Amino acid sequence: MSTLSVFIDESGDFGEVKKLPAYYIVTMVFHDQMIGLESEIKKLEKSISDSGFNLDYIHTGPIIRREDVFEGFSIDERRKLIYKILNFFNKCDIRHVSVAVNRKEAENKVALSGVLSRRITEILANNDVYFRSFDQIIVYYDNGQTELSSILNAVFSTRFANIEFRKAAPQKYRLLQIADFICSLELLRIKKEENRLSKSESSFFYKPQELKKTFLK
Repeated sequence: MSTLSVFIDESGDFGEVKKLPAYYIVTMVFHDQMIGLESEIKKLEKSISDSGFNLDYIHTGPIIRREDVFEGFSIDERRKLIYKILNFFNKCDIRHVSVAVNRKEAENKVALSGVLSRRITEILANNDVYFRSFDQIIVYYDNGQTELSSILNAVFSTRFANIEFRKAAPQKYRLLQIADFICSLELLRIKKEENRLSKSESSFFYKPQELKKTFLK
């Protein structure tokens, strides 16, 4: 039986917008389970271990901002981690898509829910043949935001009968970490285009054109 795994992560929240510009981003990573990724996952984990790190979760935003468990890591150590996840991403046979909603267009919870529902439905409709080529679709999300969980359940269930939803911890799935990685990069792309990268973001990607040519391309 052919199975498509869909790993989902988000950036932003459904609260009232207090300061603009602001964006809500949803990233979906698609993996055909017939294509094995075990070898690449083992290489990633060995590379992390060989570098002296004891980490289950490579969390992109906190790595860049030096937050949480990454607070005690030097910038060189944190950059090594980002390049490890980038290398893993480049070697994985996966597809991905992101939806970015400008909160100027959706300033409250109801408006944001409507925009996200329409945008995700459009993605599914435009790729209907691809999705229907699988016997089963499994959606992995950590249920971090109940509003997004409701949207995903409604949109996917309305379109597909062969759908299953699983609450998934990012620590257990490297492709959820990839979804987080892509989501973070999409936000960085927007902020770079609007010339408002933070001090920590600019300091982290300190080499000329590194962010644009190595990551955002």
